[in-house]
Amino acid sequence: MKTFFKKILSQKIINLLWHYPRAVLAATLNSFPAKKLTVIGIAGTKGKTSTAYILSHILDSASIPNALLSTAALKIRGEENPNLLKMTSPDVFFLNAFLKKVLAKGCTHVIIEVSSHAIDQYRVWGIPFSIVLLTNLTPDHLEYHTSAQEYQSIHTRIVTPHHTTLILNAEDTATRKFRAVPKQKIFFTSDGPVAHALAKKNIPLMDGFQKINIIAAITASLALDISPHAIFEALHTLKTIPGRCEYIEAGQSFKIIIDYAHSPLSLYTFFEALPKPKAGQIITVFGACGERDSSTRAPMGDLLDRYSDIIIITNDDPYSEDPAKIANEVLAGIKQKNISDHTLYTILDRREAIQKAITLARHDTTVCILGKGAEQWQVFAHEKIPWDDRLVVREILKGIYA
Repeated sequence: MKTFFKKILSQKIINLLWHYPRAVLAATLNSFPAKKLTVIGIAGTKGKTSTAYILSHILDSASIPNALLSTAALKIRGEENPNLLKMTSPDVFFLNAFLKKVLAKGCTHVIIEVSSHAIDQYRVWGIPFSIVLLTNLTPDHLEYHTSAQEYQSIHTRIVTPHHTTLILNAEDTATRKFRAVPKQKIFFTSDGPVAHALAKKNIPLMDGFQKINIIAAITASLALDISPHAIFEALHTLKTIPGRCEYIEAGQSFKIIIDYAHSPLSLYTFFEALPKPKAGQIITVFGACGERDSSTRAPMGDLLDRYSDIIIITNDDPYSEDPAKIANEVLAGIKQKNISDHTLYTILDRREAIQKAITLARHDTTVCILGKGAEQWQVFAHEKIPWDDRLVVREILKGIYA
């Protein structure tokens, strides 16, 4: 029935006639739990998950009872579980029930990672955000949004009369329209006072990949009146973020990194920040997601070609698309690698692809497994199977080194 209506009605009509009434009902049935919490919304294209996770860790360290709802993890007062929903911002009934549970557990603050889909579909309706942080607004999800302008404009709807502070990336030109919003605004930058203070600290995750996300989280922490001392103490104890440039160590002599990079921008950012092996190779396992903007696939193939020595193209979540078609569209961007010299492989079974990368690795190799991060499912046209790249890697390594 839902699929039928999607075929005959515009997304705007579906949002108004289906998503909006459900949002009102969900918030009402749960007595608008968000109104009794300090809610921080983290929105934007890239860096949302990392920024939200870092901010929650800082609040934990500062003994502020908080909850986190993000792509990678759900956490309440330090009790963390993987996000099994395969959604950044969940269904309105789950979200409001979660917020009600958060209240019952004694939390005062909650950090919500907010997707553009969630804003458009009223999933965060009824939530008075105290702080809204925009990481950046690079055009994304153009298979859903009609244009880059619409994608950016939708984010203005998260800025409601209730919130008190708007935190913006000063280096992102797409967020300039938000500077006219009559709210208290705080700006962060990769070369501002926070960055200069960080440069004097030995922060475990302080590299090119996470630097701007750490700065964003610090800026939000300061807006919440957390002391600089407490913030830096917290950052010293944060070793990793699930599925975000996460190193897997299980006795192997080479590096394995798992990351969520799944767009041209995120692939470029990942590879630019990746420490280059002095003499070894970079082996990359990657698959593009189905039912997404297909115009990005060849450019992603080109980036893999430029930064990797060996490429293994595989499945991500093909959904209803033909996996071979998706792979071929990524392969179209790869010009310098080929099957004959063993620098290019197409192995659609993701486990087999990861195993191949590991068997090809030598002591000075860096194996990059990209696209899914900490996701807990792999979705095909007619089935959805439990999946975790990190668990698969450890299982393969255990079989080799046991």
